[in-house]
Amino acid sequence: MEFSKQPPRYKLDNSTYFLTFNTFDKYNFLHRAGIPEFLINELKFYSQKIEKLIAYTIMPTHIHLLLKIINARDLTNFLRDFKKYSSKQIKEKFNIKLPHIWMRGTMDHVIREIENIDDFFNHLSYLFYNSKKHLNILPKDFPYHNFLEFVERDYFDIDFCDYDERPYLGKMYE
Repeated sequence: MEFSKQPPRYKLDNSTYFLTFNTFDKYNFLHRAGIPEFLINELKFYSQKIEKLIAYTIMPTHIHLLLKIINARDLTNFLRDFKKYSSKQIKEKFNIKLPHIWMRGTMDHVIREIENIDDFFNHLSYLFYNSKKHLNILPKDFPYHNFLEFVERDYFDIDFCDYDERPYLGKMYE
């Protein structure tokens, strides 16, 4: 009996998902000139296939997304179409010579709505904390996410992560 290396996606309609997908072999190229802006535009375009693109961050080797879907099947279509088109365009427009652009599969987590546990805010905080964690760039200074939209809506203070201690993001990130 052969087991898949990739667990099946847990599918739940009318849900918010936290997604992470990596570049092929975690190759560091997503911050090359023009690529992050291209990816942001494509994410916004392909988000028409889902209910809402809530938040995103583009790191040099991976992307985090927080999105709302109505039909779980739409998530698979969104990821397939976004990855397929962006792979082709990145290879052609930005001359990236790799056999693949994206690693196979996507790590996904359905945001749980449980009383007294703010899974949504923990994942949103983690998404924006990534620039500090990996690049030592404060979220307010990092250009490849939509953190400032959340500052404008009073979800975060502009100085989020602007201190020596790591913010509390829940036990799953300790």
